Amino acid sequence: LLDHQYGWVFHYPVDPIMLAIPDYFQVIKKPMDLGTIKTRLENGWYSSLDGFKLDVKLTFKNAMLYNRKGSVVYNMAKEICETFD
Repeated sequence: LLDHQYGWVFHYPVDPIMLAIPDYFQVIKKPMDLGTIKTRLENGWYSSLDGFKLDVKLTFKNAMLYNRKGSVVYNMAKEICETFD
């Protein structure tokens, strides 16, 4: 997923200050990103494939929840999520 053409967008946790989106944590209650997932995989954090899948889907669902339907980030998240399915 990190190698997907849009993977870089979802590699790091969202920084609401840098991105000037102060309401991010009001909308997104459980943030997730591909870098965190990669670290969790490397550290044996996941006890099942299902937990891994849930976090991957959460990454993209968060992006689609926060960003307006049809926006660039929404569309990137949708495409990469469909690729993952």
